[in-house]
Amino acid sequence: MEVVIVRGDGKITVTATGMIDEEGADRLKATFDQVLGTTLPPVVVLDLRGTQHIGSSGIGKILLFYKNLSIKNSRLEVINLNHGLHELFRELKLDTLFTVSGI
Repeated sequence: MEVVIVRGDGKITVTATGMIDEEGADRLKATFDQVLGTTLPPVVVLDLRGTQHIGSSGIGKILLFYKNLSIKNSRLEVINLNHGLHELFRELKLDTLFTVSGI
């Protein structure tokens, strides 16, 4: 899994590609910790366009990131989910916590 951080247009975008399995979730958390250590804009975007699978560990890391962003008065938007992941996020009712959008 590869993760890239881009800052611009008044937001931070974290783009993850590949499989977010247990190892990928650890990389994602390290990236999230990097983002949380900076001055946060009002919106942080998690772009999952190139992600085919997210395991339970990855979902947990995203929830923890959401919680930590909320504490710092920033909000999370998850974008470009494939159909299967978009359905998963909706079934888990994650769309009631933060903005979720498909491709």
